[in-house]
Amino acid sequence: MHFLKMNFPAHSFARLCFAVNILKPRSSFQIQKSVIFALMLREARARFGDRRMGAVWTLIEPVCHLLIFTVLFSLLRGRTVADVEYPVFVLVGMAPFLLYRNTALRLMDSLRENRSLFGYKQIKPLDTYVARMLVETCISATVYAILVFGFAWYGFNMSVSNPLMWVATLTLGVLFAFGLGMVLALITHALPSLKMVIRMAFFPLYFISGVLVPASYLPQAMMPLLLLNPFLHLVELIRAEVLPHYTPVAGVSEGYVGTFTVVLLFIALGSYRARRLHLISTKNG
Repeated sequence: MHFLKMNFPAHSFARLCFAVNILKPRSSFQIQKSVIFALMLREARARFGDRRMGAVWTLIEPVCHLLIFTVLFSLLRGRTVADVEYPVFVLVGMAPFLLYRNTALRLMDSLRENRSLFGYKQIKPLDTYVARMLVETCISATVYAILVFGFAWYGFNMSVSNPLMWVATLTLGVLFAFGLGMVLALITHALPSLKMVIRMAFFPLYFISGVLVPASYLPQAMMPLLLLNPFLHLVELIRAEVLPHYTPVAGVSEGYVGTFTVVLLFIALGSYRARRLHLISTKNG
């Protein structure tokens, strides 16, 4: 496809979408599917096409996390945790957490970075949200597959104890991150100064979500408060579905995450529908 080989600016990209859509009559679903696919190509090119370090950093970030915390944990407590080699333990929880964090933050920035496209009626803010979620999921899945292959080659056991439930929980987490990202996008559209605060808030979440240590190692007196965090539930559930002998901390529930996600999506989509014209017509975000 010549489209993949050309470096389209935003206005040319939108004109191409418009031209393709008027060549023959198509349903609204077909038009939206084509727009989302074109947005995914544009997003992937923006991430990797012009900056080689973008592709490299995508792989280097989790590797750096793994190396730093594996060395620190080995010095402090030994090489295993919950009867699992510590690098495997961290990777199983870290990979989905980074996926959810990156998805939410990328959606938060979507309005500002795609504003030039909203002058064309085929492209809506929701399309850019969906495209970014799909691109981030594909990137994270690719990076995780590379790391799993590397770990398996090195001799670690990377089998998944309950693959169907693992995929279901990962999908639930992506939906949660999608709803969270939409809410953050709406909030920062109204109050752009909160973006830095929100980014900083994900740093303590990294530690209190059980990414680096089992949730049972966290302060038990604070556990009722920590269990309000859906990330903690997701990480614990994913570990229990991958590691055969891992037991989640008491109180972890997939029902809680499911309910939280449904409510979050209801708020996000309802707020988006109420403010969709305002999102396009103003320059905030």
